[in-house]
Parts: sequence; structure tokens; C-alpha cells
Amino acid sequence: MKTLPLTPFETYLYEDDVPAHPCWQIVRHRWRGKFERAPLEKAWRGTTALHPLLNSVVRRGFLGKLRWVVSAQAAPPIHWCRREGPREWPAWLPIDLDKGPGVRLYLLEDGERTDAVLCAHHAVCDGLALLDIMEDLYLRYAGDRGDPVVPKPDAPADALARRGHIGAGFPERLWLPLLQLAGIVAESKLLRRTVAPLVPHVPAPDASPRPEEWPALVTRVWSEADTAVVRDAAKKAECGLPEMLMRDLQAAIGSWRLAQGVNAPHDWIRLGTAVSLRRKTKGSWPAANLFGVAIIDRSAKQLSNRERLLRRATEDMGLIEKWKFGYATWMLMSVRRWWPGGIRAYARRRVVRMTCIMSFMGKVYSRSALPRQGRYPQVPGAVLEEIHGVAPTRPGTCACMDLGIIFGCLNGSLHFDPRVITRAQAEAFMEALASQLRLSAGRGPSP
Repeated sequence: MKTLPLTPFETYLYEDDVPAHPCWQIVRHRWRGKFERAPLEKAWRGTTALHPLLNSVVRRGFLGKLRWVVSAQAAPPIHWCRREGPREWPAWLPIDLDKGPGVRLYLLEDGERTDAVLCAHHAVCDGLALLDIMEDLYLRYAGDRGDPVVPKPDAPADALARRGHIGAGFPERLWLPLLQLAGIVAESKLLRRTVAPLVPHVPAPDASPRPEEWPALVTRVWSEADTAVVRDAAKKAECGLPEMLMRDLQAAIGSWRLAQGVNAPHDWIRLGTAVSLRRKTKGSWPAANLFGVAIIDRSAKQLSNRERLLRRATEDMGLIEKWKFGYATWMLMSVRRWWPGGIRAYARRRVVRMTCIMSFMGKVYSRSALPRQGRYPQVPGAVLEEIHGVAPTRPGTCACMDLGIIFGCLNGSLHFDPRVITRAQAEAFMEALASQLRLSAGRGPSP
């Protein structure tokens, strides 16, 4: 039976999973139409066969080191469900990597609509991998139903083993550790800093149950025209769209906290943003975690200065790219593995790690081989109309914002902890972001 060691970052995500705050991530695709069971289950088997970690379990080996046990078991089953009452999500099945695979696929049917919901333990893979898995599933399903589409190319045989160093060649292996160490040194002061939460609260005990409303999600879609205006504004400001969105999210945090009466001027507000570490390869990457986390700190009193926020966001993202600070998280976990208490103690700290988390997924499915109905991808019998991403909230970090260009429109998905933030507050938070985007665009993008 084949085994693979967990990377230090995967170990962190494995240890970070507690009942009160599941370290799970979700992507929900909302379709108009229905799927046929037999060809979809066949496509699921073909897709998961190419992603070994989807079928793997975790075991402790020599000296307690964690390893993936990669078995040749059948693909995780698809759970076909009927929507009952007002329930937004399927009834979640438990995920325990010690006992079984860390992925669940649900098909939630309601009349002539279907939600395809993929839920995975974050130690298994990142959000971009979830999107890749679903795209390949649809391509295989469409091909089996007669559409002239081709599944994505298989990953190289050694790609999974290379995920720990992100496919770096020999020269990079010599200088990347030095840059990673430089990243840790540069961020050492930040890592010791006391970070303010969005609102003051005491996180739920780790062993308590997750909220009844989980995940709690507020979404917003900007029109194609308004999205184009925002992108043009980024070009005029000579910055990238991610940097503009980062600025506007930071400014929204400031205005929203002020409205909540908790915006102490000397609070440190930390935005954690995902940085892709994918490298070009001759095939596809298998499902895995191929990203790092960059931390961007601002004092609360700085969050009203939009011009300075944009300048700093552009400078910071340039430094992160130049010095490869996205690798610093991996290096930090590699070092922590050898400290007393190791990664587990670091993952279970009762501190606010981030004020808010932001993921920018880029242009989702913009180059997909799926045929289209207008701007929407389709398979025989169904048209994909919405995509929502859900990153996990953590103790002390009660909100995550997933942003992306989906079918030509800017989409935002805010996952919030309902034990800390009410739905009305979450909707006000999304409106605060929309207000900042209106300022950036010079006119009012309507939802």
C-alpha cells in the first residue's frame, strides 16, 4: 500500500480541524436542469481516480509523523439528496481523515434545479483544485453524453510527490529556502503582533458543535457592465484587479467596524490572502494544496485613506512576488515541525490569527472546453448559472471573502461565523465592500 508524507502545511491544516470550526472548504455549483445518475457517477469515478488524495486516509507513522495512505478503494460516493424545506445546504456527512476519505460530493435536487456541492477537508486540496475537479467531472459527463469535449490532461506521474516543493527545479531548490527564510524574518514582527478581530468576541470552544447555520453565506454579483468599469478603474490606477479589491476590502473593514462601534484607531487589522504557488507543468496538477498565505497588516486608523491603501497594496503584492513570500508559510511550518508541541500546538493557539481572509480566484472557467449557452457553461440537460466558494472560518477569524470573475461578472461570497456576526451585519459588510467599489469605479455598480 503506497504512502506519502503529509507536507508541513498539510499537517497544519489537518491539525487545525476542530468540531467547532471545521477546516473544510466548499464549492457550490448551481445548475438549471438535472443530471443523469449513471453517467455522472461514471464521470466521478474517472475523475477521482486521477486525484489520489481524494481517496486517502491519514495515519501516524514513525515518531508520530503523519502520512497519507493512498489506497485503490472505490471513489467516494455521490450523495443524491432532495432539498427539504428552507434548508440551503445538504445534510453534511462527517469528515474524519483518520477513518475515511476527506471529500464529499452532494447533488441536491429541487424541482428543475440542481446544486452540485463539493466539500473537502482543507488538508486534501485547495480551492483551485476543487474547481479543477468539478470542471473535469463535467467534461467527462458531457463527453459520455455525446458532447465533443476532451477531459483535462492527466497530471505527470511524479506531480503529487513534488507538491511539497511546488515543482521547483534544482536551481530554485537552492535559493528558495533562503527566500523563505527571508520571508519569515521579514514577517517575524508581524507574527508577534496582537491582531484585532472584526468584532470583539470569545471564540467557541474547540470541542463545541459547529453552528446550526453552517456555512452561513452572503453572496453578491456585479453585472458585466459594472465589472468592466471596475476593471477599467484598476487599469487607470495602474494596478491589478486583486490589489484594488484588497484595498476596497480593507477600506470596507474600516467603515464597517466604525459603523459597529468597534473601530479602535490603534487596532491592527490583518488581511490574510492566498498566493498561488502553482508552476507550469506538462499536465494538470493533481488535487493538492499548492498555495501560500501572505499577511497584510494595517492599523485601523489607516483604513480610511484609500489612496495610501492602494499604494501599499500594490507595493506589498510586488514584494510578495519578488521575494516569494508565499513560500514563507511552508517554511514556517517546516520549522515548527521540530519545535516542542510542533505544528499541532501552533494550529490550536487561542489567538486571532487573521481579522479577515480574502481569496481571489481569478477568472473562473474562462477557458473551459465546456460548450456555452450565452456566457454560461452547459452540459446535456443542464446550464451552470452560479458558483459560490466557501473558505473555512477559524477561531477568532469570523469572516472569509471569496472573490472571482465568474462568467464575466465579479462575484463575492462572504462566509461568516453566525455565532459572532448576525446575517444583517454580514449583509452590511457586503454592502460596505460594494460602496468602496462604487468609489473605485467613479459610479455606482449595482448588485
